[in-house]
Amino acid sequence: MNKIKSFVFSYFFVVLFLLVSRVSFSQDSLSPKAIIHLGYGAQWPISSPLSKRYGQHGSISLCIDLIKHKWETGPSIHFIFGSNVKEDVLALLRGDDGELIGSDHQIAEVNLKMRGLFIGWSIAREIKINPRSMLVIGVQPGWLAHWIKFQNPGNTFEPIQGDYRYGYDRLSTGLAMMETFTYRYQSSNRLINFELSAMMTESTSHLKRNIQFDQPTISSTISSNLFGIQVKWLIPIYSAKNAEHIFY
Repeated sequence: MNKIKSFVFSYFFVVLFLLVSRVSFSQDSLSPKAIIHLGYGAQWPISSPLSKRYGQHGSISLCIDLIKHKWETGPSIHFIFGSNVKEDVLALLRGDDGELIGSDHQIAEVNLKMRGLFIGWSIAREIKINPRSMLVIGVQPGWLAHWIKFQNPGNTFEPIQGDYRYGYDRLSTGLAMMETFTYRYQSSNRLINFELSAMMTESTSHLKRNIQFDQPTISSTISSNLFGIQVKWLIPIYSAKNAEHIFY
């Protein structure tokens, strides 16, 4: 996963660099030629299999859209995180009192966290309400991954150390589709620009581990449907009208 994260960050920084190098932040144009979206919000699993594993969780997003003729398109990434893990994958390792014993023969503190990642490509259409507000309806085909992360202060619980944690982490990935319905506001002074988005993500995810120690016969396919809301701060990028104002 570290290699995937490094690739994703590098990809977005390259796209951002190329975008900013081609356009300026001039105020000569009334409509932005591109928008950078920085979002934060919450999501809820709405399918029975996934809702039995995770509860409500947070999401942070970064999207970069180019705009032309009221159409928007560009890459997006959503980081998913939370501490509401309902499925106790370590249940078989607990004692009668529900405690986990570490290699130091003391009670081990092990916290289960949800982690996930959505990488997609946004295609959206603007519907203007008035000069400062609009609706944006779009889809984002992409790839979804989610898994359980273990936090064990002191690293005293050996069954989840090293590669052993893969036998419990439920890593699942699959192709996904996210639909978005967004209200956007851009102030006249262009200093207050935000969006409020509702998102629905559907995916059929597949377990990527050969075996899960606590459930060797666990189903390898899970319906991964999520509903979310996000508030996004917008950074509009304007191109200059006059050629002499364009910076390369």
